[in-house]
Amino acid sequence: MHQRNERLIENKIWKYLLPGIMMSLALQLGNIVDTIFVGNFLGTEAMSAITLVLPMETLIQVTGYCLGMGGSIAAGILLGKRNKEGASQIFSLTLLITVIVGLAIAAAAPFLAMPIADALAKGGNLNIPAGHYLFVGMLGAPVIGVGLLMSSFLGVENHPGLASAYLIISNVINLILDYILLKFTNIGIAGAALSTVAGFLLGMVVFILYIRSPKRMISFVRIRSFAPLKEAVISGAPVFVFMIMTIIKSFGLNEIIIRFIGDGGMAVYTVCDNVLMIVEMITAGIIGVIPNIAGILYGEKDYFGIRALCKRVLVLSTVATLCIFVLVMAFAKSIAVMFGVDNSDLSSMMVTALRIFILCLPAYVWNKFLVGYYESIEESKQASIITFFQNGIYVLPAAALGIILEVKMGGSGINGLALSFVCSEILTVLTAYIYRKIKYKGTDFYLLPKETGICFDFTVKADMNETALIPREVKKFCLDHGISANKANIVAVAAEEMIVNCIKYGGGLSHWIDVSLMIEKPKMLLRIRDNGVPFNPTEYEFDSGEFDIHGIELVKTISSDISYMRTIDLNNTVLEFDMEQEVKK
Repeated sequence: MHQRNERLIENKIWKYLLPGIMMSLALQLGNIVDTIFVGNFLGTEAMSAITLVLPMETLIQVTGYCLGMGGSIAAGILLGKRNKEGASQIFSLTLLITVIVGLAIAAAAPFLAMPIADALAKGGNLNIPAGHYLFVGMLGAPVIGVGLLMSSFLGVENHPGLASAYLIISNVINLILDYILLKFTNIGIAGAALSTVAGFLLGMVVFILYIRSPKRMISFVRIRSFAPLKEAVISGAPVFVFMIMTIIKSFGLNEIIIRFIGDGGMAVYTVCDNVLMIVEMITAGIIGVIPNIAGILYGEKDYFGIRALCKRVLVLSTVATLCIFVLVMAFAKSIAVMFGVDNSDLSSMMVTALRIFILCLPAYVWNKFLVGYYESIEESKQASIITFFQNGIYVLPAAALGIILEVKMGGSGINGLALSFVCSEILTVLTAYIYRKIKYKGTDFYLLPKETGICFDFTVKADMNETALIPREVKKFCLDHGISANKANIVAVAAEEMIVNCIKYGGGLSHWIDVSLMIEKPKMLLRIRDNGVPFNPTEYEFDSGEFDIHGIELVKTISSDISYMRTIDLNNTVLEFDMEQEVKK
């Protein structure tokens, strides 16, 4: 028997980490691959056309991405509270709305794609390729929306591997089709958009494995009310703010760059933006572990687990940030060449701008971490404020000011643009810190609620020799906090029986067992979490000794309620004990 440790949570971080990175990589890779192939096969003008319509591409993804992130976080919290029906209602609502909105966008494509491209290009040469790319993207809106939504729900539903597999398969298909369509056909830039949509569609074969999975807890159910949608919208509000502000930022930066710098500036910004996407493939994958795990831990009120999760994610993010920073500094010229920039003057300016731009990375990653974390603990306002300032309030004025000042000093304005990103990220960090200190005086950045009850947390190694102290320590805790001797004995027996069963029948994967005993009048909750083989004690029935799991029937008898969930691929069993008339006056 040990003081509560981080072993179980740490194991889950590693399980979700690689799929999270792969999922983030695959999400960003579509745009990056399109840009690289278009830049090399069709030229820098076509590459700039993709950047020009990127705000509209983001708008196409808003519904699936926002409802996917918000819905999965809300569903995760409900699963942490052992409410499967509520989680299924949220999933069904968000899926239905995503499909409807996607179909509406697709229907509008023939009428709106080219006028939007004309408006964005402002009479320049980019309107035709931009319109072709946008038209195909709008037609694929239902497919892309459903793909993004399902990826988010798979992560919180014990299937992070399937989520990453879907996006990896989608982008492998995208990569192959990009090469074929751009090199061997005359379809032009529309081929890049078609490759992306086809990849999202064909990759959906992976969802068959999810539908057939025995570990699946959420299903499509008949929608009873639209009320649960509120939780998904609230949880997804920071994502929505991020995407809307990203659209505004993209429109604004496009306008500023074209007005003050020209097409060369747009090419430099395109490469810098794609480098940031590459950065996000790694760092966002690490930070993306938080929504998959923290929401469930928050629903279970496991604040120790949340802190352990955040510390580990921050360490990993710091290491990744440092490595990426060094690589970009060292290989800035190679990065410019990779995107098809062969003009020596433009390449030279791009290398300098990239090295300035990458200085924003530490502050950028910290802001991303805070947004992902606050979304998961129902602090959507704090997350939205960070997003609002990061992607709108600071970056556009800073970009305009940086460009104008450098131009007045005789420069091109490109370095001023790069420096503006550094300044806006640092200002966002300071703003978030000041806001938190004013609104939440005396708190750290975790912003976790105060414990509503008296808690006893400990960890048990999956070893029978570890169980001897459990009944004595549990009983002592109960007696020390005013619980009657009779009730203390009952809770101690239940704790010992459940832990012994976890050790005996958990299988080779079971190494540590987390136990939390919480007194929340008028009830006492005993939560036991282990990483053994899936086992639901509420469905167990004695079968005449053929497979008698020791003590389950006894525990069912002496507890007032018992519930089970398989969340973050861990067995979570919660026993309730009625304390009415048991607490000493």
